[in-house]
Amino acid sequence: MKNKKWYVVVIVVILLLLVTNATTFIVANGISIALGDKIIVKTEDTATTEYIKKLLYLKDEIQTSYYKDVKDQSLLDGAIKGMFEAVGDPYTAYYDADQFQAYMEQVQGSYVGIGVVVGLNEDNKVTVVSAIDGSPGKKAGLLSGDLIVKVNGDDVTGLNLEQVVSKIKGDAGTSVVLEIEREGSAKLIEKEITREEIVLNSVDSMLLEDNIGYITITQFETNTAKEFKEHLDKLQSANIKGLILDVRDNPGGMMDTVVQIVDQLIGESVIVYTEDKAGKKEIMSSEEKSKIDLPMVVLINEGSASASEIFAGALQDTGAATVVGATSFGKGIVQRMSDLNDGTGYKITVSEYFTPNGRNIHGKGIEPDVPVEMSQKARYEGDFDIKDDVQLNKAIEIMREKIK
Repeated sequence: MKNKKWYVVVIVVILLLLVTNATTFIVANGISIALGDKIIVKTEDTATTEYIKKLLYLKDEIQTSYYKDVKDQSLLDGAIKGMFEAVGDPYTAYYDADQFQAYMEQVQGSYVGIGVVVGLNEDNKVTVVSAIDGSPGKKAGLLSGDLIVKVNGDDVTGLNLEQVVSKIKGDAGTSVVLEIEREGSAKLIEKEITREEIVLNSVDSMLLEDNIGYITITQFETNTAKEFKEHLDKLQSANIKGLILDVRDNPGGMMDTVVQIVDQLIGESVIVYTEDKAGKKEIMSSEEKSKIDLPMVVLINEGSASASEIFAGALQDTGAATVVGATSFGKGIVQRMSDLNDGTGYKITVSEYFTPNGRNIHGKGIEPDVPVEMSQKARYEGDFDIKDDVQLNKAIEIMREKIK
């Protein structure tokens, strides 16, 4: 009976091809026939068929009955965005052409904005994860943990991350007014911030006293591994005795970049592994030949998130470094970004990641081996000197003990 059914379908397809300029292609659960700008979809899934009919009916109803003209593209983008939002994950999202272009610009190393990375906290409130060094947001005194309540007077409660980010971004030289809720403050704090081009030079270094090398990584982006190697080589040529690696307020970035950097530091070991909902694991490891023979300390704080937590977790679990500072942000999930080849794109959380010892730190963060709390306000406002950085000074103290 089933063969007869498919026989009838094939005959119908052949007839359509004979009398129309149709294009036919097989899909996962049936056959699609494109007739000009129309597509006929045959599916064995009744629910999907009914949904498509309902979607098209409601689209036509809006265009026919709504008192203003509405563009097809706006309705279609809205339907797709709604599907992604229904997942309930702030990191799974659909990007229209403008949003996708802005995202790609940031990954490539520059974009216009205020230089602040945001996330959602456990109450789904928009939260400052970190402000990039030298950015307008950092100069304005935005701190990790600040809750963004209003943008230019508009309440952003209930909006997703992409909607809030699109309100904050704008042309260079223009300003945006944020109203934030900060722990310890009874009133909302208002910050007017001028947007600038944010150039992401993600690695810097210096030689500290007692031949201790210091490298800070602000984000893990496309060129970060190359930048890191240049700084590491420069410090090693100065015959450093130990290395302090600072990923405080590093909001993360690309997992592949983290793996490339950690591979320069430790011997043969698992760096991180991911696991999807089907239980499929993907293990990323380093090679024995890449190990450097130096004691290491890693600095983290509550603004260290995602890829920087992979970095700290790998060095902590393998015993390669002592972790100092405050418990990190706690983002232990992995996203895949995809281009739809029409200027739009989407991001989906596809798996969880685990440290070499099997820890998933989502919602918990990396706990330092040596906890040292420090006021972020003290770090970002006023005349700040290394001597005032109690976390860095603790790292230096520990390093001096290691190299005795």
